[in-house]
Amino acid sequence: MYIGYFGTVIFGVAEHYLVTPDEVERSGQARWQTHDTIMKKPVPQFIGPSQESISFKMHLMTLYNAMPEQQLKKLREMRDTGIVCPLIIGGVPVSQNYWYLENLSESDSIYNAYGKIIAVTANVQLKEYDTTNTDEESMVNKVGKAYNVLTTLFGRGGL
Repeated sequence: MYIGYFGTVIFGVAEHYLVTPDEVERSGQARWQTHDTIMKKPVPQFIGPSQESISFKMHLMTLYNAMPEQQLKKLREMRDTGIVCPLIIGGVPVSQNYWYLENLSESDSIYNAYGKIIAVTANVQLKEYDTTNTDEESMVNKVGKAYNVLTTLFGRGGL
């Protein structure tokens, strides 16, 4: 069953495939500025919302055809190149804005006798990217938009 995707990482569950986000946490905060006044309490002023962030774990195991090394390679590439793309869960974007991979850490790695990873937990932290900021539309963002249009028109990559 198709769950969603983030860039080229597809979340899904099937008889012989399991890649799902686990322990999902979403957070956001408001931005406030405090102005000092003479002989009175400071006056707070609401500036606007801050970026939202989402963190989750992915348990990648060769037993479930998750291909840990290939998935980690995709995630590292997304982090290191600054790709921004939508986070889609249940066929619906998580927000109206795109997201970028801010932090990726790996833990609980299990290796086979040949030094290949057979199981790993990837800790993923995403940060919201305001797509209305047209001053900084990168080539990667334009490619991400084209990718989203194609996957919407032609399907979801076989899952």
